[in-house]
Amino acid sequence: MNTTFLPSPDIMQSSLRSCLPDFTFVQWLSQINSTNIFLLQAAKDTQQESVRPALIGAHYQTSGKGRLGRKWTNEAGGTLMFSCAYDVFLPDNKLPMLAPVAGIVACEELRKTVGERFADRLMMKWPNDIQYQEAKLSGLLVETVRPSLSRQNENHRVVVVGMGMNLAHAKALSITLGRRVADWTSVLQDMYQDNQEVNVSIAVLVARIAKAWQKAFSLYEQEGFAPFVQRHTVLDALAGKQIDVWSEDKFVTQGIARGLNDHAHLLLEMSNGQYLPLMTGDITVRPHE
Repeated sequence: MNTTFLPSPDIMQSSLRSCLPDFTFVQWLSQINSTNIFLLQAAKDTQQESVRPALIGAHYQTSGKGRLGRKWTNEAGGTLMFSCAYDVFLPDNKLPMLAPVAGIVACEELRKTVGERFADRLMMKWPNDIQYQEAKLSGLLVETVRPSLSRQNENHRVVVVGMGMNLAHAKALSITLGRRVADWTSVLQDMYQDNQEVNVSIAVLVARIAKAWQKAFSLYEQEGFAPFVQRHTVLDALAGKQIDVWSEDKFVTQGIARGLNDHAHLLLEMSNGQYLPLMTGDITVRPHE
C-alpha cells in the first residue's frame, strides 16, 4: 500500500487547521462512512447547530459515493478524500451550476501545483471530473441541503462538495473499472525526479482547494456563472469533440461539444447546426467511439 502522499490523520488535521484559520470546523479521520454524508447530516441536525465553513477528510470511506449514485472506489492511504461545507444564498434554479464551478476551481488549483509546463495536461470534463491526459484523476460530488437551524432566509442553503482523487494504483484501478484512470503519483513522476517536496504539501493543496471553493461560491452568488465561462474554456476537455449523451445507461443523442453558456449548460452542436443546452443532472457525456 502506498501511503507516501498521505500523512497520518493527526498530521493532516494539524496542518489543515494551520492552513485554514477561518474555517470553523476542520477534522481528518482514519475512517468514516462518507465525508459528504457527515456534513449533510450536520447541516440537517435539529438538536445541535453546525458551523461553517467546515472541512472533513478521511484516509478511508466505507460508504463513499460519487455522481449519479455511484460508489466511490477507494483504498486507505491510496485516495485523497475530503468534503467541505459552505453557506450559500441561492434560489433552487441556481444550485446546479455549483457543480461546474467546483470542478473549474479544483482543476485550476491542481494546475497551479504542477506549474505552467504541465498545466494543459490537466483538464475538466463537464460537469466536474478532472482528467490527466484524458484519464480520470479526480471526481467531485456537489450536494445541497437546507440547514435545519439558524436558517437566515428562504434561499439559505448549505453546499457540500466532496472530492476524491486517486493518489496511487492507477493501472490496477483502470483494469478494475474498465476505463482509463490516472493517479497523482503518476502526475508527479512525469514532472519531478524527486517528488519528496511535493509529498509533504498535500495538506496545503487541500487547503488551497477549500479556500478557492469558498471564494468561487461567493463570486457565483454575486455575479452568476458568467465569470466562469472563460475560465472553463481554458480547461475544457470536451471542446470540439464528438460526444454521446446517456441517461440511466440509455443512449439519448450525440453532437459536438461547444463549451458552456452563462447558465453552465454544455452546448451540444447537433447535426442540423442547432445548439442543444445540456443541464447538469442525471446524464453522462462520453467521447464518441
